[in-house]
Amino acid sequence: MPSTNGDGAVATAPLVPASRQACDARARKFITAACLLVMVLVSMEMTITSTAMPTIIGELHGLEHYSWVASIYLLACTVTMPLYGRMADAIGRKRVLLAAIVIFCGGSLLASTSHSMTQLIVFRGIQGLGAGGVMPVVLTILGDIFTLEERARIQAFFSAVWGTSSLAGPALGALLVKTLGWRSVFWVNLPFGTIALLMLAWNYHERREEHHKMDLDLPGVISLAVASMALLSLVSRLGPGGWSWTMIGLLVAVTLAAMTYFARHERRMEHPILPTTLLSNRAVGPAIFGSALFGAGFLSLDTYVPLYVQGGRGGDATAAASVVTPVMLTWAISGVFAAPMLVRWGFRRTATLGARLIIPGLAGLFVCALAGGPHWMLTAALSITGLGFGPVSMAFLISAQEAVDYRQRGIVTSAISFFRTMGGAVGIGVLGAMFNILTARQTLWLRTIGVKPAELLDPRGYAHLSSEIRAAAQRMIAGGLTWVFAAMLGCAVVLWAVTRMLAVARCEHDVSAAEAL
Repeated sequence: MPSTNGDGAVATAPLVPASRQACDARARKFITAACLLVMVLVSMEMTITSTAMPTIIGELHGLEHYSWVASIYLLACTVTMPLYGRMADAIGRKRVLLAAIVIFCGGSLLASTSHSMTQLIVFRGIQGLGAGGVMPVVLTILGDIFTLEERARIQAFFSAVWGTSSLAGPALGALLVKTLGWRSVFWVNLPFGTIALLMLAWNYHERREEHHKMDLDLPGVISLAVASMALLSLVSRLGPGGWSWTMIGLLVAVTLAAMTYFARHERRMEHPILPTTLLSNRAVGPAIFGSALFGAGFLSLDTYVPLYVQGGRGGDATAAASVVTPVMLTWAISGVFAAPMLVRWGFRRTATLGARLIIPGLAGLFVCALAGGPHWMLTAALSITGLGFGPVSMAFLISAQEAVDYRQRGIVTSAISFFRTMGGAVGIGVLGAMFNILTARQTLWLRTIGVKPAELLDPRGYAHLSSEIRAAAQRMIAGGLTWVFAAMLGCAVVLWAVTRMLAVARCEHDVSAAEAL
């Protein structure tokens, strides 16, 4: 393990794993292309499917199960990340990633054959089981094979493709639904996933430095899964009309019990899936906590800003996309500039710079919502926020990876991904409960006059409402979300404080912008 000097910097000797030594230039191109392809597929899965969901509901019915289609995918993806990280370190990156791709593509094929919402939910869960292994293992492989010979054009290429895929998701989903039907949304994963599978199988020849005992730590996996499911279930229905106090108490008790068992169990394990000792590491602990805060801020922005534009300002889906899209573009751009900062400035300064950009961006969002600022001002504020996302996310990930040796890189990478996703899911739930509490009185009034809240976001139902009710509904949504944005700003301030706790060490190798994803 690396040592720590007096000022908290982690002194790491340049480590060149065997997989990096054995990876020639030609093979690395194919490996990079395959990793990028499968990562884009998994990343776009949520946005493509969300576009097709209204059509799917129209055919399969089951509107009451709508939220579970996304929730089960997110849950399965999240709880398996630490397991995949442990397996990648124990039996090798290649076999684990190939298995994850097969599971993801298999789940996609099954989802395309769904004839009921129950079947779709189950098959989406299988998709999530595969997706949980793609992102952390891909990021681990990229950390293994990229060295000082990385070039700016590779960084720009990754950023450009990532930004393009983020923009193309909703549009591609809409196009597939209109031309080939909603089942094609799942078919599209199969040919590209197969290509990535073959490219990795033929070109990625991994040589692990050291074999060690294969212990999957199933009790740790199960307790972590129980704690995660209980926590996500708790936050998914907080607020008026949600869980009863008895159910809240039960879920809190289950969450605390499972987390307590997990912490005690991991301290006793020789090969834990998430070593608790990492949390005390100056380069890893703040990165994990900061990733949770980052996930809460980013995913909450992606969830509630479109709701504000459509429900609070009366815009359509195009208007909402035009506000959120620049965030992804500036995030991709900032990744290119953040990569050399890690080498020159170190982790702490790079992350702090990113947090200082996120804070004024979210402050602008809050002010625009409070004062009813124009559309262009809202877009500009969020673009500034995107500029901060790249340095922060990249610094957290690379700081954790550089602080451990090759055998633990998969564990810390999956931990960063896990806590970012969990932080996002919990943040969305808590802020959603806050919104429900703030708008409970107005929602009750709307129900008493026969207006269902869902009609406020349904173009067909919204068109039949009177102008007075529309104005009241917009004030309700905008008013509630204004204070949700204030809470997001507070989260960003805490994020800045966490970046000040990072080690001041510099990255020992040039960084690809893809590692910021």
